[in-house]
Amino acid sequence: MSRKEIDPKTTTRAVAFELWMNAPNPMVTFFKTYDIMPIIQASKRFNMKLNMLMLYCIGQAASSIKEFELLPLEGRLYKFDQLAINTIVANKKGEISSCDIRYTEDLKQFNANYLHSTQKAYRTCKDQDLSLQCMVIGTSAIVDVELDGAIGMNSGI
Repeated sequence: MSRKEIDPKTTTRAVAFELWMNAPNPMVTFFKTYDIMPIIQASKRFNMKLNMLMLYCIGQAASSIKEFELLPLEGRLYKFDQLAINTIVANKKGEISSCDIRYTEDLKQFNANYLHSTQKAYRTCKDQDLSLQCMVIGTSAIVDVELDGAIGMNSGI
C-alpha cells in the first residue's frame, strides 16, 4: 500500500482537516473555463485521445502540489505517494463505470495506463478503483488559477 497515516497538525492542511472532517458533504467543485484548442491540436497531431491528454494535464498540475498527496479518510489523514486521475467510462452495458488511472509523468506510459484501465472498465462493467493505493484526483480538481466559480460546499458549519 502506498499510503501512511500522518498527524494533520503537522501539515498545511491542519485547519481544513479540522473544519471539514465532520462536514456532512465536504465536497467543493471549483470551475474555470479554458481554451483547450492546443490540447485538441495535440490530440490530432499525436493520435491520442483528447480525454487522456486532459487527464494527463490534471495529473501533471496536481503532482506539483504537495496538498494533493493528502486525503482524510475515516477521521484520519493519510499521505499517498502515488496519484491517480478519475474519469467516467461508458461501459458495454450502456451504463457508466468509474475508472481511476494511475498517473505517471511519462506521457506514453500514462496513455498506456489510460487505454488499459478504460478498456477494462468498458469490458468488465466494473469500477477501476485505486483509492487504497493512490490519492485519486477528480477530473474537476484544478487549483491555483483564477476561477470562474465554486459550487457544492455544504460544510454544516
